[in-house]
Formats: sequence, structure tokens, C-alpha cells
Amino acid sequence: MVDIAGLEQISPYVRMVRLKKEASMSGKWRDIDNVFTYIASGSADFILDGVRCPLHAGNAIIIPPFMTHVIISKGTEALIQYIVHFDFHESEERKCLVHKDVLDEDEKQLTISDRENLLKGQAVIGEIPEGDRNQLIFGYLNLLKEFDENRLGRNLILKAGCTELIVATLRNCVDIRGEQDRNRKKTKSWIHIENAMDYILGCDLTGNLSNERIAAAIGVSTNYLTSMFQTYLGISLHKYVVNVRIERAQQMMLSGKVNVTETANRTGFSSIHVFSKTFKSILGISPSQFMDEIVTKNNGTDRAEHLKNIAGGFYVD
Repeated sequence: MVDIAGLEQISPYVRMVRLKKEASMSGKWRDIDNVFTYIASGSADFILDGVRCPLHAGNAIIIPPFMTHVIISKGTEALIQYIVHFDFHESEERKCLVHKDVLDEDEKQLTISDRENLLKGQAVIGEIPEGDRNQLIFGYLNLLKEFDENRLGRNLILKAGCTELIVATLRNCVDIRGEQDRNRKKTKSWIHIENAMDYILGCDLTGNLSNERIAAAIGVSTNYLTSMFQTYLGISLHKYVVNVRIERAQQMMLSGKVNVTETANRTGFSSIHVFSKTFKSILGISPSQFMDEIVTKNNGTDRAEHLKNIAGGFYVD
């Protein structure tokens, strides 16, 4: 467990603040910085280097740099995440690094100094008490507003706000992993799963993404790969691919540049009927309803109003 007293000299540099709302998520990330995430709504499995951590509303997590993490949303409630990417110390060398969802080859070779590696490569999970959650949400949303508006004194406000989120997580640190996951180390099997996910996420979804093709592409047997997906991620390989297709479909429709039929074609569904049926089974609404109720609504509001809609009214304009 991280010693809070050992963090008294930190001076966080905030690289990115963003609020994400996803009805379905099956993403994979590896970041150059520490990532704070607070679950405001919904639930998800966070798989951290092969170790599954089930998180729900009220949980906060800090993930250290370069730790591979997969997020698989659970249930029908939208997953709302309050996210901050930060370094524990501001330095001219690292201030030039820009947040990216996908690291390039040079960034994959970066190393973390001992001064920055305060989490010692371990994620920290907190269970924020119910009585403290509104205060954390209010503080985060003001942090988001400061990040967006770039006013005088912005850097000082970001440092203070980020420090509060770090301390709130560490004060309420818990270990919510099961005994089996607690003892699991990063294995060759997890590396195969990472390779499979990279292959899937990099593929043209209109092509053949059968279990057999994915297994062949990374050089393992189909039975082995499907078994490892179920063991590590708690879902089948086929279900993971379907989730990726639906998540990509949401992104396309949110762009406002494609209609439902085009989206179905571009995400590899055999027909509009199959797409609509699958979409509704996962998200609880049809693609047409998604377009009408979410896409149209979001496109018709300014950023402050959009954030207020996502955050349930907590956003302060």
C-alpha cells in the first residue's frame, strides 16, 4: 500500500481531464502517465495486467504508467468515468508529452524515473464513502471546468484539485480482488490475450473476425485462446468481438456523419436486423433510439450543457 506521508512533496502536472459516458465498453489502454478514474455510475471489470478488479459506482482507481488495462462494462447502466491523466511531479522533460489513446513506438520505449514511480507499478483502488462522494464529484467537475477554460491560475487549481483526488483514493484504499486474482502474475497467457485484443482493435471490422482467424493471427490454438479469454476477462472471445463492434458503432453514430445502415455495414454486421437486435440486447435501446435520444440531443447542446447532462446536473457553469 502507498504511504500517503511519502507523497507530501508531490506537485502534480495534469495532462488531461475528461469525462466519459459509455453504454458499452470493451477497450484496452496503456498510458504514459498515472490515470485517476472515479466511477460515477455503472460498473465494470478493470483487468490490470491480467488481474481482474470489479469496480462499481463510488470506486476510484489510480493506474500507474504503462500498465495495460482493459475495461469491460457490466450491466445495462451507462458507465460514467471521471478521468484525470497526471504526473506526480511537474518536469519540463515530461510536460512535452501529449496524451494519446494509442502510444506510438517511441512512447512505448519511455521509462519512468524513481521520483515519478511512487505507486511502484501497482494500481490503487479506493471505496469513497457515500458521504464524501458528492464533494469528490463537485471537486472533479470544477477541475474539468478549469482544465477546459485555461484561466489565470489554472495550473495551481489543477495541482490542488488533482492532489485532493489522489489523497481521497489513498485514504480509502481497499483490495477488492479475489484470492485467485490477487495471486495471479502477468503470464504468457495474458500476453496472448493482449496480442489478440491488439489484433481485433486494429482490424477492419467488416472482415472475418472468427475465433479461428484471431487465434491463427497470433499463433495459438482456438481452444486455448477462447479458454484464456473466459478465464481472464470473464467473457467469451466472440462476445468481446461483438462488444468492440457495438462500441465502434456508438462512436460512429456519435460523430453524426453516418446513419444506422452505414454503421451496421462498417462494423461488420451481416444485416441491419442483426445489428439492431444485437445493439438493443447490449444497450437496451435500438440504434434508431440511440440516434434520436443521444446523438441528436448531444449535437444540439453546447459543451457545458452536454457535460451537465452526462454528469447528472453536478457540472457548474
